[in-house]
Amino acid sequence: MAPSTDEGGVLTGEEAAGQVRVMARLFGLMFYHFADLLVEKCGEKEGRELVQEAVRRFGLERGEKMRKETAAMGLSPVLKNFELVNDLPKVGWVGSTRESYCPFAEVWIEKGAENLCKLYCDVDVWKMVGYNPKIRVKRLRWVLEGASDCKYAMEQGD
Repeated sequence: MAPSTDEGGVLTGEEAAGQVRVMARLFGLMFYHFADLLVEKCGEKEGRELVQEAVRRFGLERGEKMRKETAAMGLSPVLKNFELVNDLPKVGWVGSTRESYCPFAEVWIEKGAENLCKLYCDVDVWKMVGYNPKIRVKRLRWVLEGASDCKYAMEQGD
């Protein structure tokens, strides 16, 4: 998909969102191939454990970075400040909320790999652990289990 640009060489919002979706689909495809290869080479149990550990590390690193960014702003890493440092793009996920369309899930469903690739979605839990371990995340609905969107409940503990 070759984006056009206006006279100043700047992408429109729709074109930028399209580019983010392209990159997200590629990330989703890369995750699928890494996870699939680990399971193929190491067996179901060990392969899935390795994928889970990689996702945990990835989520924790992202959450810790966001916690430091929050502190640098002179703020506490509480739930109400999370969106100030959230590292996800603001465009490209389409729908009324970012949970109503996921380019990762689109790829994983096309591959028939929902069960394997659901392991990635724990990144949201680990990201919050890295940001503030007192924030609890509970998944209520999941596109990869046939829902029309993904829905999470988050609450700040003491």
